[in-house]
Amino acid sequence: MKYIPVIKLQEKVDERVQVRGWLHHVRRQGRLIFLVIRDPTGYVQAVVKPKSVGDTAFKVAEKLTRETAITAEGTVKEDDRAPYIGIELQITAINPVINYASPELEYEIRPDSGPQVLLDKRHLVLRGEQASDIMRFRDHLTRSFRDFFYSRDFVEVTPSTIVQTQVEGGSTLFAFKYFDHDAYLTQSSQLYLETVLASLGNVFCVLPSFRAEKSRTRRHLTEYTHIEAEMPWYEFEDLLEFMEDMIISVYTKAKENPILKKFNPTMEVPSKPFEQVTYEQSIRHLREYGIKGESGKYLEYGDDITEGPERALVDKIGSPTFLTHFPTGMKPFYMKLNTENPEVMNAADLLIPNVGEIIGGSQREDDLETLLQRMREEGLDTKPYYWYIDQRKYGTVPHSGFGLGLERLVQGLLNLDHIRDACLYPRLINRATP
Repeated sequence: MKYIPVIKLQEKVDERVQVRGWLHHVRRQGRLIFLVIRDPTGYVQAVVKPKSVGDTAFKVAEKLTRETAITAEGTVKEDDRAPYIGIELQITAINPVINYASPELEYEIRPDSGPQVLLDKRHLVLRGEQASDIMRFRDHLTRSFRDFFYSRDFVEVTPSTIVQTQVEGGSTLFAFKYFDHDAYLTQSSQLYLETVLASLGNVFCVLPSFRAEKSRTRRHLTEYTHIEAEMPWYEFEDLLEFMEDMIISVYTKAKENPILKKFNPTMEVPSKPFEQVTYEQSIRHLREYGIKGESGKYLEYGDDITEGPERALVDKIGSPTFLTHFPTGMKPFYMKLNTENPEVMNAADLLIPNVGEIIGGSQREDDLETLLQRMREEGLDTKPYYWYIDQRKYGTVPHSGFGLGLERLVQGLLNLDHIRDACLYPRLINRATP
């Protein structure tokens, strides 16, 4: 007899089947033992009765503890009262696979455990329904992005995460010794993606990026999954439209996912066009809405719009919003200056309610002399960037791109309070374990 996945048990009513998995819950009620068996496809309630299994097997069942791996045989019965899938497995034979799980597990990861306990026990927390649902939803989102890129004939590439140049500023670099050379963990794969535009066309990657930011906010990680794309012949308005289409596609698929319905049943798919607010307008809006910075004062033109005011602004608007045209110098050297007003850049952050920024994008600077001047203004040595600068010497064209933080989007769509819950094993300023 073959083992049947839990997800297939509804097709086996009144049949005798074998299942295998882990005990998600164990409950004793008089002479009955109720088990919830978990396998990678779902959960099913099972009941062990002394008369059905015999004295020897019932004594085995009485010793069962949560997270013991078992194999079991029984008959599938419909039961509207049964949780999860409306069926119950009436067990006739049961065996622990190797040994009984430690009963201490019941007390180590209680629902009211503090965040540090939950992070220390993350390897066990991931067995829980909420954590595993989040990981499955994260997988669903990643597939949705890939599907969208492939539908637009993008090519996926995998740049190195060991680099010798900065992208987002030297203060957030993780530096280390690479044999006899200085090297860094990448802040972004963008520069490398740009190098293949002339040969591969539209490209994307799904890779980790690293930021040594000393931030303790609910949306910051030191390592995160970066979904990045670069497109030749795209000017600024083309970029904004592409990001709108991508987000609408991903949100549409997310809304069909039953996991999202558990966490955020009122989520609505946004429609085009998204709200657009320039940086200059946002400074005025923050004052109009009575939103102040962390210092307790209103922000002035030229101030960085940090997480608190940014999130408050988009929460007030209530829908995905592009924050555009930042002052020159506020963003990195590769972002293109606006031709009509070189005091601002053709750059945009996409903000969503509950989180704030999830995407940073821009038209890239395609003029060689302007790029070199911007790099000098930022105090960068141009020599290590020779390979990037060469892109402006050999067939430069207008081009644009963006980077999206997957964990922030998961956090926003599922209404999670903290980004740590959107990661398999979060890396935070004070944590690199387990």
